Amino acid sequence: MKVVAIGIGSVIFGIELLRDIFRVPELKGAELWLVDVAAEPLARMTALTERLNEAADWDVAVRSTTDREEALPGADFVVTAVAVDRIATWRIDHDLANRYGFGSVLSENGGPGGLSHTLRAVPLMLDIARDVERLAPDAWMLNYTNPENRICLALDRYTSVRMIGLCHSAAEAMVRSAAALGRTQAEVDAWAVGLNHYTWFVAFRDARDGTDLLPDVHRSAMAPDSAVGPVGRLLLEHVGVLPAIDDNHIGEYLPWAAELVGTQGYEFDRHDRRSRDDIDALEAWGSGARSVRPLIDELSHEASLDHSSAGIMGDVIARRTRRRPSFILPNRGYIDNLPADAAVEVPGLIVDGEPQGVPIGTMPEPVAALLRHELAIQEAAIEAAIQGSRDHAMEALLLDPTVNSPTAAQRFLDDILEAHRRYLPRFWAD
Repeated sequence: MKVVAIGIGSVIFGIELLRDIFRVPELKGAELWLVDVAAEPLARMTALTERLNEAADWDVAVRSTTDREEALPGADFVVTAVAVDRIATWRIDHDLANRYGFGSVLSENGGPGGLSHTLRAVPLMLDIARDVERLAPDAWMLNYTNPENRICLALDRYTSVRMIGLCHSAAEAMVRSAAALGRTQAEVDAWAVGLNHYTWFVAFRDARDGTDLLPDVHRSAMAPDSAVGPVGRLLLEHVGVLPAIDDNHIGEYLPWAAELVGTQGYEFDRHDRRSRDDIDALEAWGSGARSVRPLIDELSHEASLDHSSAGIMGDVIARRTRRRPSFILPNRGYIDNLPADAAVEVPGLIVDGEPQGVPIGTMPEPVAALLRHELAIQEAAIEAAIQGSRDHAMEALLLDPTVNSPTAAQRFLDDILEAHRRYLPRFWAD
């Protein structure tokens, strides 16, 4: 097998993926290409990979390059987690969205900040996907890059790659909700359905006998000591459906969420501290000063959620039939009351090695109405990104329920296009 990991220099993604690869038997003896445009992070991850390979006795052929075209020919799997100057640009988006009065909770996947992120991320991912089309047309592309739903929509619409979007957020919600009932994830059959970071529990059953546990999940969510936040509880109380996502993420799509959870956004300073600590650890692992054995012996976060991309690769190679918590896929009849050409998140299923989704029928109509509105925004946003169109970008902003002023929307758009000018050449081609 040939596996290509693009964006491997991303500390969290890179460490998680690598430790999982060296636990999946089907990947023993694989050809593993590590790709990142930044040479220094790539070198750190390459050193870690070599240590893991030696410790696991996995006989993986390790290659690294800053040129994905060198890595891609003949790949069986391509795993992507890329971003354009992620933290610095995200800070700008969040600050500008709140400066213009949009009450932006997180500014990553929805709202005005989500639009800005889309303008940067979609062209980059389309370029990668087109290289995969050309150089590895039979590969499965497993994507972690945000904003996931919009990227998966764009790649389905404009490329022919075989693709699954992966995000652990729904699986984390399953684990929390199962734990509140005194159960493990393996003991429940939970359906978290909708759009990425906009998912909802539509079923929650005992995995052994099919007993409906959703009423118990709802009661636990409304308990005073519940881990469910005020946005989730309010939606459950008045809409009747529990979000399968935390308040910060679902709050990106709702104009009133900031009133309940604030606009502090992502913990950028904490991220910076963690990144420094992770780099120190990487250097210690790579030099041999610190043993990598615990990375192999202990489950990664992704693997503990039964949602690792390496595990999915193993299922495909072995042609297993197996459920996974969720996949982001084109809506090929999975959700009846959402558009057939939408990208949706549904329970994942691998049948004889072929990844697909689980059809769930119809979403509760109030939720479906919210999702259809967000999908209209996503359509405008990806067209803005692909065409470099200010008109489509303004359309996305004016459709967005968190935007409360056309004048502020225009000023926000002008500011993000200028702030990220070097990353948005399609908007400045003339």
